[in-house]
Amino acid sequence: MIMNHPGTPSPLAWALQQLHVHGAVSLPGRRSDPVIRWLKRRRLFIGISLGIMGLGVLVLIAGIALRQVGVWALGIPIGAFLVFVGVVYLGVVLMTGRLMGGRVRAETQPVVIDATGIILRGIGPIPWSDVAPPERRRIPVKNDIGGLCTVMPLTEQGHARVNSQLGWWTNLVGPKPYLRWDLPYLLLPGIDGLSEDETVHLFRIARERYAR
Repeated sequence: MIMNHPGTPSPLAWALQQLHVHGAVSLPGRRSDPVIRWLKRRRLFIGISLGIMGLGVLVLIAGIALRQVGVWALGIPIGAFLVFVGVVYLGVVLMTGRLMGGRVRAETQPVVIDATGIILRGIGPIPWSDVAPPERRRIPVKNDIGGLCTVMPLTEQGHARVNSQLGWWTNLVGPKPYLRWDLPYLLLPGIDGLSEDETVHLFRIARERYAR
């Protein structure tokens, strides 16, 4: 993590200084806001599935114990059904997490900015001519429906180049909106020590400098 001690420049000022003096900067990546939101939802969904299973077990036990008392016998099929639903729901959540595992790990890869382009999530360099300045958009994407994402729209050249890559490559740089087969944006990477607004400012300054 980038530390900001008294008398030293802020992380953003330090990054801009590195660009000015050396023409390049390498910064530690962090999880982007959409991925952080997805991880929070995943924990919530796991809790819900465990709650459904727990309720099902209690209803099942009560049904077995009181099966001689008329309506309580219904607790056996109801409890079994709740346990089944909870197990299926948990399985779907865990499978989705497994599929997203590579993306989550890639989020912490170094973010490199220089004259040749951008390296993010282990992908690149992506030329500056391939991307437009970063902007916020509300994009319905997988695992974050209706989420507000900060993206770098692809230029015509960038769109052709990025969408010619393999699926695993495009999944790392996403997001891919619903109802579209192509990838029109790059998701702005998170940078440890910088807020999203500061990261936007850094990328805009770098693009103004290099995308000529």
